[in-house]
Amino acid sequence: MEQIHTEERMYQEIKEWRVLWDDTPPTALSYAMEEALGRAVARQEAPATLRIWQGPQAIAVAKKDVLTPQAQQAAAMMKEVGWPVFVRQSGGTAVPHGPGTLNLSLFLPRPKDQRYSIDDVYRMLGLPLQKMLADTFGLDGYFAEVPGSFCDGRYNVVVDGKKLAGTSQVWKGGPAGLASRKPGYILAHATFLTHQDPKMAVSALNAFYEMAEGTRPVQLETVGTLAEFAGHPSVETLERQVREGLLQAIAGLTGVTEISVPSEKERAEAEAFVPQCDPRAYRKK
Repeated sequence: MEQIHTEERMYQEIKEWRVLWDDTPPTALSYAMEEALGRAVARQEAPATLRIWQGPQAIAVAKKDVLTPQAQQAAAMMKEVGWPVFVRQSGGTAVPHGPGTLNLSLFLPRPKDQRYSIDDVYRMLGLPLQKMLADTFGLDGYFAEVPGSFCDGRYNVVVDGKKLAGTSQVWKGGPAGLASRKPGYILAHATFLTHQDPKMAVSALNAFYEMAEGTRPVQLETVGTLAEFAGHPSVETLERQVREGLLQAIAGLTGVTEISVPSEKERAEAEAFVPQCDPRAYRKK
C-alpha cells in the first residue's frame, strides 16, 4: 500500500498533465505517433502525457527483433497472414496488438536531475491499470514476472498468476530544457489484453519467432484476459467499463477530466516518422 502512495505522490508532483484518448487510425501511424508525442513533450510543447490508444491487429516488436534476414522474412510472412509487424521505439520482445487490446503510454520529459528511476516509471505506468482493475472489477492487479509469457519482465500487470499486460520503456535524447540537438523524453507503454483471443495471439507471436529465431517462446497458459476474470461480459459492456474505469483512475491521479487528441503538428510529425515503424527500415545493408 505504501508503494502505491509513493506513485500517487509522483503523479501529484507533476503540475500539468495531458490525457489523450487517441483516435489515430489503427495503422503504422499509431506507432509513429509515439515518437511524435515524445518529441513534443521533450521540446516542452506539451506537458507530461498519458495516451490511451489501440493499434491494428499486429505484432509490435523492438528494433533488435527485425535485424536478421530471417527476421525480415518472418515479418513479411506474418504480414501475408494478417499479422503485420511494426517496430516500436522501446525494448523488450514482441507483443500482440489489435481488437481486444488497449495500449497505455506514459510520456515524461527527461529531467535534468535523477528524480526518476526505471522502476519508478514502470510503477507510474502500471498504477492506472491497477486502480482500474481494483475499482471497476474488484481484481487485484500486481507486478510480477511470468516466465513463458510474451515480453516478460518484472513489471507485467498480473491477475491470479496470469499476465494481462506487458510493459516496456525507453529513455531518449538529453535532459529536457537543456540546449540539445535532441531534447529528451521518457516513454513507457503497456499493452493490456481486454478480450483478445489468447490462442490466436500466442500462435501469431510464436509463428513470428519460429521463423525469425527457430523458437516458440510464448506459453499459452501464462496469458490471461480481463474478460475471463470479469465473467465474460459482452464486448460492448467490457470496453465501456474499461474506458470509464481507466479514465476515472487517471483523473484521480492527474486531476485531468478533459480528454484531448494529438495536435496537428504532432500528427504531421508522426506521418513523417511512419517509415521508421516498418521492419524493412532496419534491414542490414
